[in-house]
Amino acid sequence: MPATPDLELAATVAASAEELGYSSVWTNDAPPGDGLEMAGAMLAATRAIRVGIGAAPCDRRPPAAVANQLLAASLPLERLVLVVGSGASRSIEVVRRAVNDLRDRLGAEISIGVAAMGPRMCRLGGEIADLVQLNWMTPERIVWARQQVREGAAGRAAGLRASEPELACYIRVSLGHGAAMRVGAEAARYGAMPAYAQNFAAMGVASPGIAVSDPLLALAMLEPYEEVLDEAIVRPIVKVPASPRPELDEVLETLGVIMEIAGVFAPNPPPDKPTEE
Repeated sequence: MPATPDLELAATVAASAEELGYSSVWTNDAPPGDGLEMAGAMLAATRAIRVGIGAAPCDRRPPAAVANQLLAASLPLERLVLVVGSGASRSIEVVRRAVNDLRDRLGAEISIGVAAMGPRMCRLGGEIADLVQLNWMTPERIVWARQQVREGAAGRAAGLRASEPELACYIRVSLGHGAAMRVGAEAARYGAMPAYAQNFAAMGVASPGIAVSDPLLALAMLEPYEEVLDEAIVRPIVKVPASPRPELDEVLETLGVIMEIAGVFAPNPPPDKPTEE
């Protein structure tokens, strides 16, 4: 779920995801919301599910400030995945320093991830991260990315919890009439940025994701992603409220889109409503 100032909505989505049997629930860290505050609301509303922040850009989010905010909130860090992104810097060494700094400040309980698209960042993730988070990739490109991650893991830092990191990826999803147009518009917005344009060109695909008019077909379209990932992160294309006190119709529209998509992919689907006789 994209970050929103409406923390009550964030808590509702997280609690629903846990009830539906999901293994994790995720937010990004971008305006109009604060990903760290979102994660706090999601953790407070749940008991066991992992909560991911992906990704906090280290050029805009200094590691010391991130660590101080998380520690001040007294969050259950053992359920938190904090993914570090390079942001506008696109610097391998900036990300490396941020990951090391966050580990020193937050301890071994928290999982620290690296956001990656290109080969150098994938290999860095293999070397230092608990999780590598991909974005806007086809299943074929994910297979390529895992190979880069494994090359980095050959020089993996000592003391990490596994011999190689988990591999996760955001998968954009839109259902119903106009689904392909929504995914395409979202991809075009990202494609205006050089790093994403380079990623799309390498794949030869302009808008990877799941866009289908019939929701019954969506689950089969997710399977190729699940086969090559440790964590498939379903990301509904939805406009989130920009205010901490949004109008009710804004909340209902956002929640309706998220819960429709969540229900399609739910490990524990909600029971059918009884029919009236």
